[in-house]
Amino acid sequence: MPILTDLPIEVTVDQVLLGQGADPQIIRARRPKLVTAAERALVEGLPLLAPVVAYEQLAVKEVRHERILLENDAALTGPLITQQLMSAQSVVVLLCTVGDAIEKLSLRALESDPVHSLALYGVGSAATEALSTAACRYFGQQAAEQGLLTTVPLSPGLEGWPVERGQPEIFRILDAAAIGVELLPSFLMRPVKSTSLVVGVSKHIDTSAHICDFCSRRYTCSFQEQYKE
Repeated sequence: MPILTDLPIEVTVDQVLLGQGADPQIIRARRPKLVTAAERALVEGLPLLAPVVAYEQLAVKEVRHERILLENDAALTGPLITQQLMSAQSVVVLLCTVGDAIEKLSLRALESDPVHSLALYGVGSAATEALSTAACRYFGQQAAEQGLLTTVPLSPGLEGWPVERGQPEIFRILDAAAIGVELLPSFLMRPVKSTSLVVGVSKHIDTSAHICDFCSRRYTCSFQEQYKE
């Protein structure tokens, strides 16, 4: 199983605020102290990050009803999976994590300085998202060099791919322990600052979809434009 440890990730103060579930524009106008907290958390948290990506790229053997059959007897199932990956020649299955050091620091700070704790949490969330974005960009560039396209990344928990179905499928394909990640009975991951996803690769793929199209919060989320940048 290949592992990537040198993907460049950048995390901004605004992304840290987003990682806390806050609107950066509103926070900058009304709560400047939270901006200062985010800046401090970035300085303290970035050196703790240990970004790593485990992946497998598997050829698509067959598409059946709500089922993508891959090489090595692997499979991905669900209506979203078949809808978005039915034209794929191969599928890249990824597991990304920034480690647990920043999560532990955030928990230690919770009792004495909850604002700083939340800001550290935001750094971890933003870094995890930045890592998955960098990984998708990496495989998108690889595909482009071969004249191929990549689909929108799909993660367990999106509409049409329940987390209780998607997470075990990904963890059956990847040796998560090799990068220090485990799947809990709740289908959450440890370290918390981890994410799993799949990307289809093919010559003919509809690239008009966006991740927000498949999120259950798409009608109420106020951050969609920021995530579409």
